[in-house]
Amino acid sequence: MPENIFTRGSPSPLPVFNRTSGPSFTGKWWWNAPRPALSSPLQKPLTRDFCLRQQTALSLLTTLPRCLRAPLHQRYTFLLETRGVRAAVNFLMTVFTQRLWPRIQQVNARNTLNRQISQKLLPEEEIFNRLPDLTDDSLRRLASKLAVHMQDAYEYHCERWLQSRPDNPDILLQDCTQRDIYGHIAVMTLSCRVHPLYWQAWKKGRLTAHSAVASISRLVSGEWWEKQLRSKQRLWREALMISCGYVSRATSPYASKNAIRDVGSRRLSAINYLKHCQLENVESGETLSLLDTVLASISNPKLRRMELMTLIAGVEDVADQQLDCGLFITLTTPSKYHPLKTTGAGSSPLFNKKWDKHAFTPKDAQRYLVAVWAKIRTTFKDRNLKVYGVRVVEPHHDGTPHWHMMLFTPPEQQQKVTEVMRRYALEEEADEPGAAGSRFNCKPLNRGGAAGYIAKYVAKNIDGYALDGETDFDSGRLLTDVATAVTSWASTWRIPQFHAIGIPSVGAWRECRRIRHQSLSSRFDARVEDVRSSADEGDFAGYIRAQGGIHIPRKEQTVRIARQLTGETNAFGEPRNKVVGIYAPHLGTSLIFLTHTEQWRIVRQRPSLAEIPVTRLPWSSVNNCGSPDIRQSD
Repeated sequence: MPENIFTRGSPSPLPVFNRTSGPSFTGKWWWNAPRPALSSPLQKPLTRDFCLRQQTALSLLTTLPRCLRAPLHQRYTFLLETRGVRAAVNFLMTVFTQRLWPRIQQVNARNTLNRQISQKLLPEEEIFNRLPDLTDDSLRRLASKLAVHMQDAYEYHCERWLQSRPDNPDILLQDCTQRDIYGHIAVMTLSCRVHPLYWQAWKKGRLTAHSAVASISRLVSGEWWEKQLRSKQRLWREALMISCGYVSRATSPYASKNAIRDVGSRRLSAINYLKHCQLENVESGETLSLLDTVLASISNPKLRRMELMTLIAGVEDVADQQLDCGLFITLTTPSKYHPLKTTGAGSSPLFNKKWDKHAFTPKDAQRYLVAVWAKIRTTFKDRNLKVYGVRVVEPHHDGTPHWHMMLFTPPEQQQKVTEVMRRYALEEEADEPGAAGSRFNCKPLNRGGAAGYIAKYVAKNIDGYALDGETDFDSGRLLTDVATAVTSWASTWRIPQFHAIGIPSVGAWRECRRIRHQSLSSRFDARVEDVRSSADEGDFAGYIRAQGGIHIPRKEQTVRIARQLTGETNAFGEPRNKVVGIYAPHLGTSLIFLTHTEQWRIVRQRPSLAEIPVTRLPWSSVNNCGSPDIRQSD
């Protein structure tokens, strides 16, 4: 071939595939070999709109009270440091702005100053709306300013009435005048979300001049306003914590950590006060330790639990003797009262959208249950249905209360009683999912085992006695650990945990137990002595029988508490009425056995001789430490 003709050359060999980066594939088919992962796509750059939304959410976060601002900002900072800017901003935009912020606004709308009712307190609106964050000094100043506003309004309306009737200066002493003045000042008080004393009596037109003056005396007092504002501050903070889910089985069941710490600090402060005070007898000068006296009363959780169990056991004994049937009934509220909802056992709680429209508090839920029970009790009375027992109030994990009731009724009335309670329990929103099974639950109690069945609920709501190793159903934690949270919940929202239904007075039982080893047969009669001896022996079943039995009207009971006016008045001009003993209505109110015969007062504890520090006393009043020249001249 000619030399100038070019031919195609042989191809170059393929490069050797290097597999040293990982272990060699040993499978049968090569296409099953693992392939390298695809690289993650680059994140989009942060836009101006994205940064503006972040700053807007952060500005909203800074306006919150510290009890919410601190944990939410801590969560935002944690996400920012661990998962980056987008995860942190996603928390602000989705969790905070879309879910939490509307709930927070709803809670604040129910607690801030209501200018629509009265605009006379607008100068204090800004400070009042920052109540959850106010310090003690700021709160005290706000209370003084509110009291001054009330005082000015009272004086203005008094002068207006005197100017309208110059010929009748006693016009201010009439009921109609004080009722009119009270109405104007009460409206100002309601704008602060505080209900004045005797408000219901004024609405019904039954307010007297004396009651109006007693209520107004409180409204013009800075100390009274300080107590009201402190209570409102605690409730406002706890409502905010509930709205953001910080009261739940996932965080802190029954009560927030802030509420538990607040109740604990107040209890420690009370104990410290009791330690430094004594009870002194006014006549003899005898002194007793105030702390030991309080611990010897039902203020001691141990003694309170023992008294409740004695009461429950006595009620059960009476039911066994009368062959009555026992029912264990649970009443709960509609779903709109629950800030959180759960989809099953062990599931994480979710926000309840029905609650967002109302922002109900545990106090509102308790009022609903009380209203339902009022309808049930009225129907029982109209149909002559006999029901008696004990009621226990305890919270769900999100703080919403529900009732457990141990009730006894005759066998022939059991079906009617159940139907009445079910009808009123499902009267409101009965068509919501799960209402029939969760809003009302009734279980029959075996004869002789009712006290043991409800003992668990009593111990859980007091001190967790004898519950070692048992787990709480709502929170999944040990019952001994949640007892503190339950009592903190009841103390914060001021919800009574226990209530007797259809049985004689427990107060008379306590007064009779103060009469030890002293027969009342000669002074009263055998019926009164039976009541006293049953109480002295701790036989509550015998006490019920001696008082007249179940469902006996209070005025027909054998023994009642005697109260008398002391002749003294409190700080607001109201007469003091205290318990002095017991009396028998069938023998007349003039015959009273005094159980409080001595007068005691609280005084500061005097230090003992061992606690007084020893100091060196001079030998004489003459100063012998003069200069040497002076001593020589002498």
